[in-house]
Amino acid sequence: MILRGKKKMLEMFHNLVSSRTFFMIGVLGGEIVTIIFIIMIARKRNRDERGWKIFGKASIAAFIWLIFIINIIAKITGNTSYPHEQIGYHQFANTLQWVYDTTILVEIIAVFIIRRKE
Repeated sequence: MILRGKKKMLEMFHNLVSSRTFFMIGVLGGEIVTIIFIIMIARKRNRDERGWKIFGKASIAAFIWLIFIINIIAKITGNTSYPHEQIGYHQFANTLQWVYDTTILVEIIAVFIIRRKE
């Protein structure tokens, strides 16, 4: 019973990361969060010592997220029948795109949270 649910979840994940539409949504999302992040860094109030301190703490949170998500993806892909199955372009590109998107998003959210606390 549990094995069937796990297999179905992995199949759903496989279909999602193989989707070109999901990839294009990730690309658009990546462009948006990158522009927001660059604007946040370029603002005058973020270029002082306090601003760099906040971005430094947020970068640590984003790095922890990156380590966490990479390990989850490795676990998921390690459960597939990799030697018997080729990883396609969209699967690989989707994975990298969404890792990038979520890492930058974690950084932006961490900046807002840290700024409110300090």
